[in-house]
Amino acid sequence: MINPNELRQYHYCPRVIFYERCTPVHRQETRRMQYGREAHDTENALEKQRSLQRYGLHEGQREFNVVMHAPNLELLGTADLIVTVESETYPIEFKDSTRPPDLGHEMQLCAYGLLLEATRNTSSPRGYWHSTRTRETYAIEFDTKLRKRTKAAIADMSNFIKAERCPEPTPQVAKCFECELRNFCADVF
Repeated sequence: MINPNELRQYHYCPRVIFYERCTPVHRQETRRMQYGREAHDTENALEKQRSLQRYGLHEGQREFNVVMHAPNLELLGTADLIVTVESETYPIEFKDSTRPPDLGHEMQLCAYGLLLEATRNTSSPRGYWHSTRTRETYAIEFDTKLRKRTKAAIADMSNFIKAERCPEPTPQVAKCFECELRNFCADVF
């Protein structure tokens, strides 16, 4: 099963997923990761007291830390927040970031939308990505192109994990200089 969070890592570099899933490499939690987790917990607590206005919604039922599993999609994950308004359900992700969402974040959010549609009798046309640092919220539309790209990434990840085949590195070598796994990529360095 692929976790939607892994789609962010896949977008950064597919080899991160390979090393985590197919080798005994264990990534240590950094102080930055710990801080992000703590900020996430704080945001969840505050979100319970807020209106849904930042998402352009006037009403809706909230569910926090929703676990979803869809074997036919090869997906298993826990969404930060789900808001249901009549027959539509919207996944919401909180991120400790000053940057706007990139394709990896969009695919992660779309995967939660796919999980919602597969596990509930609902439509998930879009999701919301909220920065806990800048307080900005972005609506991410789950159009056909993003859905196809997300499903293709899930299939690629599933294939190389099952085959235990190391994928090509990211074409953006500058990312490698910041990666804690760079020592394992002898063909890059």
